[in-house]
Amino acid sequence: GGGGGEDASLRIVHGVAEALPLKDNSADAVVCTLTLCSVLDQVAAVSEIKRILKPGAPFMFIEHVLSEDDPRLAAQQISLNGMQVAMADGCHLDRKTLDVIDAAGFASVRSERFTLPGFGLISSQVAGIAIV
Repeated sequence: GGGGGEDASLRIVHGVAEALPLKDNSADAVVCTLTLCSVLDQVAAVSEIKRILKPGAPFMFIEHVLSEDDPRLAAQQISLNGMQVAMADGCHLDRKTLDVIDAAGFASVRSERFTLPGFGLISSQVAGIAIV
């Protein structure tokens, strides 16, 4: 084990983010990496994440987002979004994912915006931890 005296377990289930097949307050943590760009309904997906997390449990995320510090990049992201959605399995370049997470009613959200050099249209990133 990890020194905590408990056996670790991992359960993988098939589902969609907007209707997670888990009971309320059943997950110890949710990790979301470069996923919320592609869900059909971000608000519903984040609401589902919050619903399944146990009280005090973390939602850890890293997502590419619409640039807020580079107007040229943001304009490119917006203008090329339709093509990106069609070619990249529904991936949106123009989402303000952190706004959705901030508005979801978590007890706390700690986040950081950063730029990944050389990643072009998805270089604007946000990472953080939200606690139920």
